[in-house]
Amino acid sequence: MNMKSQNDLCPTLFLLTKCVRHHRSIRKFLRQRVLPPLTEVHTRPEEGSTLRNKLCRLLTTPFTQVRGLVEEFLFILCKENVMRMVKYTGYGNAAGFLAKRGAMLGGSGNLDSGSGAQYSSDSEDSDTEEYKKYKSQINIMTGCYEKPHPNPMASMSEEQKEYEALELVKKLDQLARDGVVQPCRIGEDGRPEPVGQVLELIEDISQQQPKPTQDDD
Repeated sequence: MNMKSQNDLCPTLFLLTKCVRHHRSIRKFLRQRVLPPLTEVHTRPEEGSTLRNKLCRLLTTPFTQVRGLVEEFLFILCKENVMRMVKYTGYGNAAGFLAKRGAMLGGSGNLDSGSGAQYSSDSEDSDTEEYKKYKSQINIMTGCYEKPHPNPMASMSEEQKEYEALELVKKLDQLARDGVVQPCRIGEDGRPEPVGQVLELIEDISQQQPKPTQDDD
């Protein structure tokens, strides 16, 4: 996409976003055209020639104005429902938007950033037989069906698994110290927040594990 394409696209996206925000009939019409019930689950949301495919590709464009308008447009079409947004776009494509909105834990994000649109209580989003058939095998990150993979740790002993886990922690910690990556966790506000060390993430996970009770002994 070049600057001319961006300048041509932004006014259209702005107008469409305004329309779906304030007019239920237009929102319903465009949702049926842009986000019809899923029937193709074997390809990623950004792959293909449909309107949904083209808009999903724009979710990762470097042109921030276009990306922001597409994010808002699709989110309103999804009735500002995070799980529905992820269903149609894949978590990877939507992650940046969800992080900005504070919606990485689900829900609709910060109330202050809501569109103000009024949505009907019915879902109008019945799943197709194709989607139901493969739903349990759809990778939430990529947004498409993936064949089951063999477990690479199936033949490893517990000692080997522990060793490999510790090696992975060491490598991640070194990358963090070198400034290559910044480990984060999801804060209470639904946004990623940096942590000082990778070990803090492990401590968070261990604290979230259910503690055994006397009945479990």
